[in-house]
Amino acid sequence: MLTGYYCTNIFSGQAKELIAFYRDTLEIPFIKTDVDLTSGVYFGFLENAPTLYIWDCKVFNAEPTGHQSFVFQTDDLDLTKECLKKKSVAISEAVRYDWGTCEVHLNDIDRNEIVIIEFV
Repeated sequence: MLTGYYCTNIFSGQAKELIAFYRDTLEIPFIKTDVDLTSGVYFGFLENAPTLYIWDCKVFNAEPTGHQSFVFQTDDLDLTKECLKKKSVAISEAVRYDWGTCEVHLNDIDRNEIVIIEFV
């Protein structure tokens, strides 16, 4: 049976731009690459934890991945919102939920949903 969760693959027709969004806009740490800096790029926060892989679907003759929803955590949602707005990212207003999070929503260039939460 299953022994762990390894990764999420995103096959994109705009891989170079999508990689730049996750690297430069969201500032998710780059871990390594299987191909080069435009395809097969691994992002994550811990070396041996599940990661986000971005692949150029044209290089691998694959269909683009359907839309995903990614949830990221921050310790300071207000500061994170301010940083993203300075980078001209369209972002929702923060909403506080009864289950203990305050969160904002945005989309990457492939229209994947990005949810950023702060536990309150």
